[in-house]
Amino acid sequence: MFVGTYASFAATCREIREPGVALVAIDERTCGVAGLAVLRARADRHLAAIVGRHDACDLFLSANDTLPLRQLAVILDPVTSWRPGPPEVNYRILDLRTETGFADEHGRPLRGLRCDGSAVLRCAGHALYVLPLGDPTDWPESGADAWAFQPERVYFDELTHPALGTSTRVPNLRRADAARTHVTAIRGPRETSANLVADGDLAGTLELAGPSSRETIPVGHAALGDGVLVGRYSRCDSARVDDHLVSRVHALLIQIDEQLLVIDTASSNGTARPGEEPERVHAIDGETELQLGATTRASWRWVS
Repeated sequence: MFVGTYASFAATCREIREPGVALVAIDERTCGVAGLAVLRARADRHLAAIVGRHDACDLFLSANDTLPLRQLAVILDPVTSWRPGPPEVNYRILDLRTETGFADEHGRPLRGLRCDGSAVLRCAGHALYVLPLGDPTDWPESGADAWAFQPERVYFDELTHPALGTSTRVPNLRRADAARTHVTAIRGPRETSANLVADGDLAGTLELAGPSSRETIPVGHAALGDGVLVGRYSRCDSARVDDHLVSRVHALLIQIDEQLLVIDTASSNGTARPGEEPERVHAIDGETELQLGATTRASWRWVS
């Protein structure tokens, strides 16, 4: 499928000369390109893209009804080097607590992964290729040559704090050479839905104030590393949101290294700082308040 569709997306990717990733989805039934999204890394902030069947998604895939409206969050780390050579990209992909999840190229089910290069995934009738950008020589004319140039993908399991969740301090997985990509399976929001706080693990509280209700959600450090879902749907950790302007799966709260992020998961009415335009990713510094939709406010308070 990669070789047969390569000409459909290679020219676009070849033109990008800054670090980032391309998300290429190929329909397994038609073997045609179903969608393409590009994330260009920044030096000072995380970026994110949402994959799903909702038309607000960055990678909008509408042909397969088994794909949830909001399936995956792709979170790209800030770039740390602009030196010439193979682009250095680090990102994670999290399933948004769907029933189906996604799988690696060998069919092994995943709820989340960290990666420092190319990844090949399967998700609801699609093959999803995540490909580093920034070096035009990675994109030869021949699809067969491009596939042959793909680094070997080496798979690992997350070993840091396995009983509690994903570590908030992840090891540096940058490639020692261009011949290997490290793909590490990690936990996602699904793993912490039953209990967001382990004994002695309280990190802070997320307060949601809607039109007629107020909810305070205690969150532990491990849960922050795995991700906490906010929305009206039963698969979210905010079970009592009563605002119809808040989407069923509206936002993801997650800590990556030392940075706490709120990522809008392709909500219908957006996530914004009061008085500002909605954005996909918000960095939480101190007592940051966000508006979910039009009438619900969210605020985070650190406890430890």
